[in-house]
Amino acid sequence: MKKITEEHKKVIKDRASLVKAMAHPVRLCVLDKLINEGEKNVTEIVDCMDVTQSNLSQHLSKLRDLGIVEARKEGNLIYYSVKRKDVISIVKVIMRGAE
Repeated sequence: MKKITEEHKKVIKDRASLVKAMAHPVRLCVLDKLINEGEKNVTEIVDCMDVTQSNLSQHLSKLRDLGIVEARKEGNLIYYSVKRKDVISIVKVIMRGAE
């Protein structure tokens, strides 16, 4: 049996962290909405799982810190979109059949 290298272990840990971050219901809802409807601001996605705007901002901050979503400021509003193509693929697989 082939031994797992330290580099491969790091990749596994990174991917596990990514999946863990996406596994929260609010974050999964946000990602699903952004993927299906495109770029949105906090007001446009606050209906995900009936959270407060403050709580949603915390979840978006976590996703942004992990490089999953990116933010673009326009005036007083910040618009979010999914940055990583691998995340788009993962969410689509997870949500398949949920429509």
